This record gives sequence, C-alpha cells and structure tokens, in this order.
Amino acid sequence: MSNLAKQEIKIPKNISVNFSKNILICKGPLGSKSILTKVTVIINKNSLLVTSNLLSDVFGKKDSFEAKSLQGTTASLIKQAFIGLTSGFRQRLQLVGVGYRANLTSDGLELKVGYSHTCLIEIPLELKVFCLKPTLISISGTDKQEVGNFAALVRSYKVPEPYKGKGILYQDEKIVLKEGKRS
Repeated sequence: MSNLAKQEIKIPKNISVNFSKNILICKGPLGSKSILTKVTVIINKNSLLVTSNLLSDVFGKKDSFEAKSLQGTTASLIKQAFIGLTSGFRQRLQLVGVGYRANLTSDGLELKVGYSHTCLIEIPLELKVFCLKPTLISISGTDKQEVGNFAALVRSYKVPEPYKGKGILYQDEKIVLKEGKRS
C-alpha cells in the first residue's frame, strides 16, 4: 500500500466535499470537479482518508490488489483537485523565432510559426488562454492534466529544433544547442 494514501488529506477551508456512489464531488471558488473512484473515501470534519475497501457493487471483492494500487492514485488526484480548485494551474509558452506570433481570435488560438498558413487551435471550454505578448501564451485552468495536454498540443505545432533553438518552448525550458557541421 502506498505511504501517500495512508496519510489523511486536509480539506481546505473554502472547499466542500461530498462522496456518494463512488463519485467524489469537490466544490471550490474556481469551480467544481468530480472524481470517479473505485475505493472508499471517508470524510471527517477537516480531512478525508482514502481506504482500500472496495465498493461492493464495483468489484465484489474486498482488499484486492487493484484497490490497493488505486488508493495512492486516488489520493494524488484528490490533492491535485484541491490545488486546482483553490489556486488553479498555469503554463506559459514562449514563441522563439523570426516572425513567430500568437493571436487570440473568436475561433481559437491562431499561430504563425513559419508555415505558409496560420495554424488555428480550438480552445477547450475549461481553459483560459491569454496572449500576454505576441510571443508569450499563458494557459490556465483548474485541471492539471487539461492544462498540460493543451500546452503540449500547442507546442507540437513547432517543437524546438536543436540547432538554432527556434520553436515553441515552455517558459522555463532551456534548449541545449548542438554544434553544427564543421568544414
């Protein structure tokens, strides 16, 4: 069993938690999130505990190997939901290259990254995307996975190349440049 799951998870003051029929519903100032679980969550006043006792209608067996393996995963998902509902998650992308630009339109995020055409990316409803500068994109939301997936999607349109360092980079990312051919 995971050491992470043995510990109680403290519930922040501005979040309400409800558990019924293997669904944990968390409501906070930035929205709400529901987590489907196959393990039992015991809610106290200020904390909750994830136990490996399976719900009888899901598997029919108690303390199976799958329940113990899901215990730590569920505890981690709950902690990430608490962080997302109180402060949110943010990812920044930087466009490096001559003429590389980003622009928000009514259709979505428009990228000019050296192709003969502009790339248009539809923005999911759960996320907020801002262009702080023409070369700086800020992505924020309550779900860490959604923010990371959308940032990876935007980055996939022009992955940084190793010789000049041009492309779409995460803001804190350092590209180790390769040396070119010598004559």
